[in-house]
Amino acid sequence: MRKLLLLTALMFATLAAGAQDVFNHLGVGVAVGTNGIGVNLATPVTQWLTLRAGAEFMPNVKISTTETATYNVAGTQGSADIDLDCGIGRTQGNIILNFYPVPKIGLYVAAGAYFGGDKLVKITGHSDALQGISDATIQVGDYNLPVDNNGNVHGGLKVKNVRPYVGIGWGRALPGRLLSFNVDLGVQIHGTPEVYTEAGDLTPILGEIDNDFTKVIDKVKVYPVLSLRLCGKIF
Repeated sequence: MRKLLLLTALMFATLAAGAQDVFNHLGVGVAVGTNGIGVNLATPVTQWLTLRAGAEFMPNVKISTTETATYNVAGTQGSADIDLDCGIGRTQGNIILNFYPVPKIGLYVAAGAYFGGDKLVKITGHSDALQGISDATIQVGDYNLPVDNNGNVHGGLKVKNVRPYVGIGWGRALPGRLLSFNVDLGVQIHGTPEVYTEAGDLTPILGEIDNDFTKVIDKVKVYPVLSLRLCGKIF
């Protein structure tokens, strides 16, 4: 263990010594946009590249809807309405490189990745009429999402835990003066969202599929990112 710690310390010391002429400034930014509220740190890599890393928090805004749950008790088919809340709150981190083709101009191309916050939509719901029924389900995308014995639903739509990001922007993540204003426009590429459940098992839907969640799953394969950021220089 001591040898591992010593080797790690030597590695970081070597990297710091080799990078002391490159990572010689540090900036901080606060942002608001489609990812929610964020904060990041930025440092130069070369005169063309700036590295920024941070975290963004989306408040758990909820959209309420009503879906029909179906069940089978002793061979008898039944149905009941269930009230659902679809929340979009999540916290995610990012590591992004800004490339300035013309260093004296604020236009840049950005590429990197977002990580964490893989639950894109959290679905919760309850129905008194479904309490005590063990096989009730609702349709979410191509799957039947189970309703537990207490009449509750816990599940949603999730995406990849690491998602590539590409975009363009204007402004300095590390300003030459005290403050600068940045605008980012890009997309997180997360592919087709998947249905998940926190209670019971998912079962595929056989036959015709017709639910509102299918439209979201089929069309939302990227997440749009629009961010307005105020950046300042620490040193």
